[in-house]
Amino acid sequence: MLLTALPATAVAAPPSTAQAGATEDGVDRRVLLTKADQPPVGESYGDPWVNPYSEPGVTGPSCWEYGRGTGASAGISARFSTPTWFHSYNDVWVFPSADDAAAFERRWRADLATCVDRNPPGESGTAVSEVAKVGEADGVEILRVTAATNPYSTMTYHFWVAMVRQGRAVYAVQLLDYRHGDPQPVPFDGTVAKIKAKLAAYYP
Repeated sequence: MLLTALPATAVAAPPSTAQAGATEDGVDRRVLLTKADQPPVGESYGDPWVNPYSEPGVTGPSCWEYGRGTGASAGISARFSTPTWFHSYNDVWVFPSADDAAAFERRWRADLATCVDRNPPGESGTAVSEVAKVGEADGVEILRVTAATNPYSTMTYHFWVAMVRQGRAVYAVQLLDYRHGDPQPVPFDGTVAKIKAKLAAYYP
């Protein structure tokens, strides 16, 4: 699968033990951003839906070659939705070491370079027409992935993507924007700052 993701609140104190807040996902759920921390889109987000079928071992951010191993030892995926145009996918991958997390990021960036060629218009699946850097937030690149569902490749939508790697964890927010055309970029400054604070608290 190609596109998988797919006013701020205070950061909670870090867990007092290694198992505090851990779940069957192997990830401390308190690392997830709140709905107030999501990129501002002019609509309110609902409570998150945590995907029980998340596959952190083979699924990466937008444009990842699905099925290839990520090297992650655990992960979690949550979706925050607004009433109309937006779905914010929050994905966390936890790795055995910081080197493993860095290798994951390098492989993803290599996939970005071939994303358009690997996903042309066709009869089924997703077509990608552009991957572009549209800005930065606290040193993190903000990307726009322009896509369409085949065979209706003229009706585009976008993923606004920010991926933060810190220590042995990686946190990506992939905001699915169903507005057709060429909408203005969504600001990620507050969201990226919160991601960094969360990773520092739970996966230093």
